[in-house]
Amino acid sequence: MDLGLKVWLKNDKNKFFGSGPKNLLLKIEESGSLRKGAAKLNMSYSKAWNMVSNIEKNLDFKVLDKTIGGVEGGGSSLTDEAKEFIKKYHEFEREVEESIKKIYKKHF
Repeated sequence: MDLGLKVWLKNDKNKFFGSGPKNLLLKIEESGSLRKGAAKLNMSYSKAWNMVSNIEKNLDFKVLDKTIGGVEGGGSSLTDEAKEFIKKYHEFEREVEESIKKIYKKHF
C-alpha cells in the first residue's frame, strides 16, 4: 500500500493552481516562450494561454512578462511576483507532503 497526494488551490468553483499550472510556468521560464513551454508539456497553445489567464485572474497579478515581435520574435518570462509565488507554493507542497507522510505512518 502506498500514498498518493495532489494539492491545488481553488476559488469558490474551480481549481486554478496545482502541479500542472506550476509546471507550465516553469517550462515557460525555461524556454522563454508560452508556445514553447506548452509544447514541452504536449499542451496546445490555447490551453496554455487559458491556464495562464485563469491563474492571473485568480491571483490578481500578472505571472508573465511578454514581449511581442522583434528580431527574436518575442517571448515570455515569469514576473518577480510569479517567481515568488512558485517558490512559496513549492515550499507549501513540500510541507504538506511531509505532514501527510507522518500522518500516513501513524495510521498505517
